[in-house]
Amino acid sequence: MSHLSITVAIEAPPPLIFDLIADPSRSPEWQTLVVEMGAVSGRPGGIGSSFVGYYRVAGRRLAGRFVVTAAERPGLFQLNGATTGGWARWTTVIEPRGDDGSELRVDLEYELPGEIVGSLFGLLTGARLEREFRRTYDNLRKLAESSSVPTAALAGGRQFRVVDADEDEAHVALG
Repeated sequence: MSHLSITVAIEAPPPLIFDLIADPSRSPEWQTLVVEMGAVSGRPGGIGSSFVGYYRVAGRRLAGRFVVTAAERPGLFQLNGATTGGWARWTTVIEPRGDDGSELRVDLEYELPGEIVGSLFGLLTGARLEREFRRTYDNLRKLAESSSVPTAALAGGRQFRVVDADEDEAHVALG
């Protein structure tokens, strides 16, 4: 069994972070190893809901089926997953920090399929997974912080975001 953990400070409220993590359709926006998402069943973040994710690990495409085993919005989210010959337990704790900030603590316990561990690339996989794990949560931090900026609807369903209204010049980004 292998283990990765990280603690990340994010300038966004816990409910927003929980919602990003709990919605499998948002995973490709922040998880660096996700190739694509497959079938999703149940309400995002609901205990017992599940999804299939396709990941690129050590040059191989792995399909993993994950089930939400614990969820208490906005502070706890846990998934158990399985792939042919491997498994993962992914636990995320989100705590408020400061006015609108959060501290995210993530623990990932996993076992890769034997053919990956035994391969030439298997020797390098642990270090690469650790780098990707850090990049993944840096991506989540950036996504959450940019999502926590208030938005308002424009005509035609377009969104705008005031990037910094306190400076001498107001900046508007269309997206």
